[in-house]
Amino acid sequence: MPVRAGALCWISAVQFFVTQIVVATAWQRPFSLRFDYISDLGNTACAANPSAATAICSPWHAAMNASFIAIGCTMAFGAVWSRPAFAAGVARTLAVSLFVIAGLGVVLVGANPENENNALHVFGAAINFVPGNAALVLFGVAARRWHQSWFAVIGVALGIVGLTSTVLFVSGHYFGLGVGGMERLTAYPMPIWQIIAGTVLLTRRAG
Repeated sequence: MPVRAGALCWISAVQFFVTQIVVATAWQRPFSLRFDYISDLGNTACAANPSAATAICSPWHAAMNASFIAIGCTMAFGAVWSRPAFAAGVARTLAVSLFVIAGLGVVLVGANPENENNALHVFGAAINFVPGNAALVLFGVAARRWHQSWFAVIGVALGIVGLTSTVLFVSGHYFGLGVGGMERLTAYPMPIWQIIAGTVLLTRRAG
């Protein structure tokens, strides 16, 4: 039952993508995946922002910030409860620990919108991007007991994409994707992996 609960937690990461789409529809100007940060959706003020080329106004910011907090909690609880499904060892221990830290980072992001406490907001994002993506690589290693090499490869690949994108994002190299596009390559590997992992876990348990 704990593994099943963990799987359901991870699958619930779907809400993170749905919420972004819904909240973006409330913007008066088109929300840009290339030039707007994900966090702009949770900005609580309708005013010019030093980090954006145009004014930010997200009327449904409360929903986005709640989504950040929710996915932070579910990724952390999912990691703890799904732990028995992965091979025991250093890789699993580190993966679970790092994913819990990453989850706490997202909670900080949601609890501290960029325009209210940017220092804590950025700190939360940092401990999400680096530990979270590193955890994907370790989960991939710890998934070897599943006898499903494709799933292990997905974990390692998504983690590498996320870590590489983090370096590019921080260093300001966007390769035509824009700051928003590169940020998404940094942030999205984790919820994408959670949805895949949760689905695979439920399928294995059902089998």
